[in-house]
Amino acid sequence: MSEEEKQKIVEAINKRKPELRAWLDRDIWKDYDSNKSNGYKAWYVDEESGCRSIKSQIFIKKSMKEVFDYVWNIDNKVKYDHNLSHAKQIVKYDDTYDLQYFNYKGTFLIENRDFYVAVYHKFGEDFSEFFCTSYNDPKYGPIKKVTRAECIYAGWEFRKQDDGVLCTYYTLGDMKLNQTLVNTTLGEVAKQVVYLKEILEK
Repeated sequence: MSEEEKQKIVEAINKRKPELRAWLDRDIWKDYDSNKSNGYKAWYVDEESGCRSIKSQIFIKKSMKEVFDYVWNIDNKVKYDHNLSHAKQIVKYDDTYDLQYFNYKGTFLIENRDFYVAVYHKFGEDFSEFFCTSYNDPKYGPIKKVTRAECIYAGWEFRKQDDGVLCTYYTLGDMKLNQTLVNTTLGEVAKQVVYLKEILEK
């Protein structure tokens, strides 16, 4: 690990993260899915780029630390992200920045998709967050029979409310695949919040 490598991670985050709040708070999000029994809600936006943004939300009756620590453990990601094949931490630079690798399932005719992502994470008693965006470096080149996709934004926001945490997941990416096919998988993507709730509240 070098200070130069860490700086590249910080630059990748700083290029995208300042846009995030305005992107999340737009008034053009449309209802996508909901479930009154567990409080799950999801929204989408079909972007001008042709990609579809997803945002979903649920309340989890656990402490901020319990929720944050579970999501922070990358070994747990495959348990609530059902489209994920595997994930791993490549480098931990400090308590705020690291580099991770995500590999998503394909089908018999479609190759897996993958990302190397720069990750920013911050814990607070009232508000915590994870933010990811693609990190491109020749050092981490393409993998045989896997298509390198682009993660524009992805992450979590956690807000303390009463006796639990309001959890928001969001994502926008270019999977380098026909968007109609991609859209068929986004229901599972949005429901990560549901699967996380089921795991933590069982």
